[in-house]
Amino acid sequence: MDPRRLTLLRHGFAEPARENLEDFDRPLSSAGIEAARRAAGRILALRPTPDLIVTSPAKRTSSTAAIVAEICGLEGPATLTLPRLYLASGNTVWRLLASVDPAARHVIICGHNPGLSDLASRLGPLPRTRDLPTAGFVSARFADRPWSALDPRLALYCD
Repeated sequence: MDPRRLTLLRHGFAEPARENLEDFDRPLSSAGIEAARRAAGRILALRPTPDLIVTSPAKRTSSTAAIVAEICGLEGPATLTLPRLYLASGNTVWRLLASVDPAARHVIICGHNPGLSDLASRLGPLPRTRDLPTAGFVSARFADRPWSALDPRLALYCD
């Protein structure tokens, strides 16, 4: 069976903060939309192909996830919105992964910095600093074990 794959995707560039607009409600900018589309095209080429996106409910993040879902051909239940992902720490992101459907082979977590970059920096036996830019991602392969039995250091390969 194919190894499992985890892709950590930071949301696309959002419109700047404005008066009367909460951070949570900031939409993607036009450049953020285009960058999300480019990232989705690169993610689609990964194997196995994505079968689940877990996203923060923030507007910029859920919009990024929707773009990726459309380009990757994912529908309805293949996108899971979890409020705890909004500005989550790397540890919180990892703990949430343990609760996803064990049948999912390639999970994309679409969220925010600094949590995603923190977790990305801990992937693999020789962790290294990774600072995900907007619409940036890192993808790691893991042995075929349940998500709940994995640890970030067990990543076989990161790209």
